[in-house]
Formats: sequence, structure tokens, C-alpha cells
Amino acid sequence: MTREEILEKSQNENKGMDLAEIETSKAGVLLGWILMGVLSIVILIVDGIVFGRAPFELVFVFSASLASVFFYKFFKLRRKHELFVASAYSVSALCWLTAWIIQLADL
Repeated sequence: MTREEILEKSQNENKGMDLAEIETSKAGVLLGWILMGVLSIVILIVDGIVFGRAPFELVFVFSASLASVFFYKFFKLRRKHELFVASAYSVSALCWLTAWIIQLADL
């Protein structure tokens, strides 16, 4: 691929997109993930105090979401590190899902 072809492809991919808009979107997504994590921890603590149980479903959703993010990054970037992290979060999500199902069976 020549330099001109690469430049043309890049321009076509980013057509109509503003760099400030892209960076703002990235920052917003990051803030959303941080807020989701903090709120999940607060809910875990409150649920444990008030109801005397651990809300495994929250941790499952959080782990599964992170697994999907890292699988996406792996498919786009093809880095082994991303696949390793995605696999670890997937195993974590399966464990939390199993714990939640067991918890539901005990109710």
C-alpha cells in the first residue's frame, strides 16, 4: 500500500469526525466505566449490610463487560496481552455467574 493510499483510507475513515469530539467521547466512556465500578462497589457494600448477601449479579455484569472490552481490543489490535486479560475476565465472569445461580437456587 502506498503512502497516498494509506492517507486516503485514513481520511475516508475519519470523514466528518472531529478530533476533539473523538477525545471527548473517549474521556466520557472512561468516566462512565470508573463511575460504574465505584457505584458497583457501593451497591455491593450496601447490599451486604442491608440484606446480608453479596450481589453476585453486579460483579458478574462488571466482569463480563470488561471481558467484552478486552476481546474487542484483542480483535482490533491483535495483542496477546488483550486476549489474556479478556480470558481472565471471562473466567471471572463465569465464576460469578455460577455463584449467582447457586445463590438463586438457595433462595
